Amino acid sequence: MSPYKSLQVSFAGAVLHALSASAASSTVPTAASALQSCAAGLNGQLPLPTPPDWDFSGNIRRYYIAAEEVEWDYAPTGWDNWLGVPMNVSPRADMAGANQYGTKWLKALYRGYTDSSFTTYSEQPPWQGTQGPTIRSEVGDLIEIMFVNNLSKSYATMHSMGLEYTKANGEGADYPNNTMPGVNVILPEAGAVPPIAPNGVGPGGCVVYKWMVNSAAGPNVGEPARVHSYHSYVALQQDSNAGLIGPQIVYAQGQMETTMANYREFPLLYMIYDESDSWLSAENKAVLGAGSHSRREAQGGPGSRQGQNQGNNNGNPQNGYQRPNQGSSSSNSTPTGSYGGLPSSSGGGSSPQSGSGGASSGTGSSGVGNVNNLWSGNYTVWHPQVVNLAGSGQFSGAPSFHTMNGYIFGNNPVYEMCLSDKVIWYVNAYGSASHVFHMHGNGFTYNGFKDYAVSLNDGVGKTLYMNATGGGKWQVICHVNNHQTKGMVNDYEVYPAGQCPLPALGS
Repeated sequence: MSPYKSLQVSFAGAVLHALSASAASSTVPTAASALQSCAAGLNGQLPLPTPPDWDFSGNIRRYYIAAEEVEWDYAPTGWDNWLGVPMNVSPRADMAGANQYGTKWLKALYRGYTDSSFTTYSEQPPWQGTQGPTIRSEVGDLIEIMFVNNLSKSYATMHSMGLEYTKANGEGADYPNNTMPGVNVILPEAGAVPPIAPNGVGPGGCVVYKWMVNSAAGPNVGEPARVHSYHSYVALQQDSNAGLIGPQIVYAQGQMETTMANYREFPLLYMIYDESDSWLSAENKAVLGAGSHSRREAQGGPGSRQGQNQGNNNGNPQNGYQRPNQGSSSSNSTPTGSYGGLPSSSGGGSSPQSGSGGASSGTGSSGVGNVNNLWSGNYTVWHPQVVNLAGSGQFSGAPSFHTMNGYIFGNNPVYEMCLSDKVIWYVNAYGSASHVFHMHGNGFTYNGFKDYAVSLNDGVGKTLYMNATGGGKWQVICHVNNHQTKGMVNDYEVYPAGQCPLPALGS
């Protein structure tokens, strides 16, 4: 089943109950039973109250998404494809700091699944890179997301940039309640950030988010689509540097299938990943920090890459993350990092008993530093943030990678289109810097005006429409000088008429 397929679900007209992956049981649930309990929240019920500017269309779009730890390669070909030289002899790669520890790093990424069993990955274009699965919807729809945290110890949520939600069932963020001194406030799982219950549901937990697509989130008049995004909102800076970011697209009502059939669509993420600020920094340091060339030596000598120049049938390089659907049929059913259903011993899952009022002392089960000075209440709010913050800053010498979709120096699987195709670039920027989208060989329109470059501030998404009239292989870049120099260069190709290997649009 495609992740983009719409589900027509009748409105049951009841209030969504708060979910708990630990369920109402005194026994430890199995992974399967925990998933089944969580999946019960995919019930078609609208969150109440519904906002006055949302007119429910009757369509429900369902997605199954997990946060997982993935070894990611920022330069999977092993080459600086801008200079046309191997990475280990590239002065640009040296200048960017990409050669000191190599380009393979452990990251936390959103990955999509086909159903609530979380056994088979959903299809995703290889050029989408570090981005999570594309969440698609039309104005008026309800989006239901079954989210599983498959991380080993960190916490994660999904927060929508631009859609509507209720406080209890969709924000993916929370607010402390310090109005009762000395009382430990225990929030329901669906309302906590991230989902956490008295039994310690966090890493290994599950929750259902419900987002409503109002008219304000839709495209401009005369345009078919508009880009938004989603991200984890525990410790925003550290979660983003770890990798938890994804695109969401809102179509005009009734225009999703038509738009997808008649446009080439490319979600594009501008992001400078600061590996020293990821909460996976300690894990990366353990692998990469023993010596300045430890990763390259482990891969077979300076500059070498396991699987160098090995691509798929389209000539695109494969990355550290291998999707079972792209291999033999025997590998399709059991992805790595499968749902465990329980928090790990290092995840700090247990919380103080409700109403205890006592401060958490020492390092506790999470390995977090001394938190005796924190407010004794609101444990379910501050504890996940402390865990994620404590994981960052453990590898001070780690580099930052200036990426587009997680690739540097033209290592992306090429964005492909045919001459005269209509194209939409769904561009988002994250991190702590502004960027400039610019492409060679073609122009675009933004908000109805023709343009050749457009600025992107942090957390901003822009929808750019292009007619592919310039044939050839071209660069799409960040035109901020030092960002381009350090790797923000991707390639796209417009195939000439009569020689395009892609299926024709509208077919």
